[in-house]
Amino acid sequence: MNYHNITKDDMLNGTGLRVVLWVSGCAHACPGCQNPQTWEQMSGIPFDKEAMDEIRAELQKDYIDGITLSGGDPLFPGNRGAVTRLLQTIREEFPNKTIWLYTGYSYE
Repeated sequence: MNYHNITKDDMLNGTGLRVVLWVSGCAHACPGCQNPQTWEQMSGIPFDKEAMDEIRAELQKDYIDGITLSGGDPLFPGNRGAVTRLLQTIREEFPNKTIWLYTGYSYE
């Protein structure tokens, strides 16, 4: 999985203060998309241990309510395995933090 940015102390992408991971890869091509630069799966930089450590450091702060994944689309087929592992890790290490995920897919 690649990503474009990790936003800290974000108040616009979920409730409370959050860390936001902006992933690469999206096939929806929604009209008016705010982030078309994230559509290409190989754009951005590889998600690695340093990126995970950055997210962990943010989630350790008491005033951070949780993490939001956006992009691109976290549920883009090429992202699903890495996103699942990431969120399982976050849920295990930070059980009281909320997780928001923005996707172009419907719930059904």
